[in-house]
Amino acid sequence: MPASSRTSLRSPAAISAQRSASSCDRAWPRPQHRGRGRLEPVAQRITAVSLIPSFRWGIVHVNGWKYMGAALLAALSGAASANDGEPCPKDLICASAPRTVADALLRAGYQGRIDSDGEGDPLILSSTAGYKFNVFFYDCKEHKECASLQLLLSITPSKPRDLAFVNKWNTDKRFGQLSLTKDGDLRLTHDFSTVGGVTRANFADTIEWWSSIVGTLDTFMAANPTGESKVTTPAPKPDKTGA
Repeated sequence: MPASSRTSLRSPAAISAQRSASSCDRAWPRPQHRGRGRLEPVAQRITAVSLIPSFRWGIVHVNGWKYMGAALLAALSGAASANDGEPCPKDLICASAPRTVADALLRAGYQGRIDSDGEGDPLILSSTAGYKFNVFFYDCKEHKECASLQLLLSITPSKPRDLAFVNKWNTDKRFGQLSLTKDGDLRLTHDFSTVGGVTRANFADTIEWWSSIVGTLDTFMAANPTGESKVTTPAPKPDKTGA
């Protein structure tokens, strides 16, 4: 994205308009457990792939990167649990302390209503740019000591979209991973770890980037109408079974 575009998206006027969103009163279904893993470059670039980054086993190639599932890495290297059992440092934001996340959203000018998902893990409801989004807590131990967060927005487009549309978004945008469910819904996500704590400035910047990207959805969909796809293999609907 050109620097000028980034500046306009993150201007005070644009941010103010994005924050004046509708009330956040709906929780989207929680995706299945997002495995922690690592990225390794591969020689061949593969672009015709659309996946929600929520798997546990195997190796998946996405846009020229090889992602190894957390369970596979653990089996190979004896990796330790990803839970964050340490107290959240003062004045930092941690998934292990949901109130710090909600307060950080409120300080940044967004809504931050704490709730819980279907499995009892923390969940925060918020909104931006006219869209509601959820903050899911992952890598939790008995609904506590969570180690990472996922920002998730789910929409049902007025016109069907295919993998070509999704791949174009993921190629053009650095922030915000778009995926397609089997029901034709679009899911926009951004994941990040908070182990050790995240500074207020860093968290606020992450949320502003998220808001900026969400604010481009309508324009992007209007500029990229989708025709009938010849071959479409939608990602499975997230469920959190982890299977």
